[in-house]
Amino acid sequence: MAFSANQFGFTNDDDHIEAVRKWVADAVADGWTIRPTYESEPVESAAKMHKDGFTAMALMRVHEAGKKWKYEAQLSVWGPDGLAIRPSPYYDFTALKAGLRNCPVCRATDVETERYAFAGRCCAVCLPKMREMHEEPGWNN
Repeated sequence: MAFSANQFGFTNDDDHIEAVRKWVADAVADGWTIRPTYESEPVESAAKMHKDGFTAMALMRVHEAGKKWKYEAQLSVWGPDGLAIRPSPYYDFTALKAGLRNCPVCRATDVETERYAFAGRCCAVCLPKMREMHEEPGWNN
């Protein structure tokens, strides 16, 4: 299961928010520190977590009844190098560490990865295509 039903995590699927909540609970049980992402929102709604240089941010928002979307359920993870890692559907710190050397584009494993755009991660083979897709002139100004 993916953690977000669409680009921004909006979903009506109870399983999506429960998967994010479970991932967060399992990470905390494994020693991740957790704090609210925003002063205006409880940690149960928007959390930022850290462990051994890794950072994770979780959205677990429940919207008011009658809204188009019941939930905003999304999980994002970055390695100590600041690049994104695609988390597995279930919390697994060993898999996150392996994600430092996995290309989420072509799914190559145990390869050197490189940055594209702000925090994208991919292998050298995928790098030209990812830069073409995500880095327009002035993208980093």
